[in-house]
Amino acid sequence: MKGFGCPRGLATLAALAAACSIAAATAPARASGEAALEALINDAKKESKVIDGRVTLALIPLVEKATELFNKRFGLDKTFKIIEGRDNTFTTKMMATLDIGGRPKLAFYATNGGNMPAFVTGGYAEKIKDWKAVLGEINPRVKSGKVDANAISPKGYEGYAFAHSNRLKGVGYNKKLISLKDLPRTYAEIADPKYKGQYAIEPWTSHWEAMGHLYYPDRLDPFLKTMDGIGKNAYVVSRSHQLVPRMALGEFKFMTLNTEVVAAFVAGHAGAPLDYYFMDDLVLVETTLVFVPKKSPAPATATLWAMFLSHPDVQALRGPTAPNILYGEQPSDLAIKAKLKGKKVWDWQIDKEAAAYWKWINAKENKKFRGQIRNAIRQKRKKRR
Repeated sequence: MKGFGCPRGLATLAALAAACSIAAATAPARASGEAALEALINDAKKESKVIDGRVTLALIPLVEKATELFNKRFGLDKTFKIIEGRDNTFTTKMMATLDIGGRPKLAFYATNGGNMPAFVTGGYAEKIKDWKAVLGEINPRVKSGKVDANAISPKGYEGYAFAHSNRLKGVGYNKKLISLKDLPRTYAEIADPKYKGQYAIEPWTSHWEAMGHLYYPDRLDPFLKTMDGIGKNAYVVSRSHQLVPRMALGEFKFMTLNTEVVAAFVAGHAGAPLDYYFMDDLVLVETTLVFVPKKSPAPATATLWAMFLSHPDVQALRGPTAPNILYGEQPSDLAIKAKLKGKKVWDWQIDKEAAAYWKWINAKENKKFRGQIRNAIRQKRKKRR
């Protein structure tokens, strides 16, 4: 990743992008990539003109322009019909369909780095043949060696899924109500009674499940106690898109959330007294991905699309709701990377310990533990209007 050396500096971010060494492509690899890309384009021409698929919510606004660029680059005439809804709903249906020998409805699916390994190990995702060579032909930054192919298709699911942006967990706050020096610096500190009633949290638990990595394997009881304290101290539990405007109006001082929600709100509301920061103990990065399922109704088109979302011209269309710290080069991406200096950047596949914890917490026998986290965070409380 250009601009950050290895192994010093943002070491964990560099590990996340797998960018400490970039090998130059050989002439045979380039020839192989050209032939493989040509074959994909020819196969795509035989597939349906209208392609149903999923991208994450943050990318929906750029699909129309990205489609124009896609058709121009590959000489195709495709229309991408993005089916709206929740990613997990579609992937659950996809798995059920494949389990009974059927064909998935969508040509490509969206997910995140925390869920993707299950689609790989379960045999639901298609590995793209010669993916590095093909990606090099599609993305000039990869071909030139300025971006590592594994920053786009990270370890744990390399060759199966392709990253286009990230969601970063942090804390948003109202600068008029509280200064940065008075805010908690670790998630565990939020359980301190002095913060009771001052903050909001979201009901989603993936972030808090990731926090368990800091306590695994022999300090899980203290972890659950901390989660219970955080849940009991919370002023309200609701979705960030509903809560951020209320935080801007001064209803509460801070909240845990995806930081891009704050960035998007500030971009659309000049003068809003909001900012965000990252905690010192853990910064969960959820990489947002597109992958091709087994028995895709349009595998060639879907493969080209999944890879093309990494192209610099498409990446330039991203807004504040879709940051990219893996290989993004926009000023907003660089600003986020600066904020991440000295932080513990983490995702579910960043190292062997993280991958082992992912496997443990997602095991069927640990469903009760996940439920305990959910109950601790959400608590039973009266709804606030």
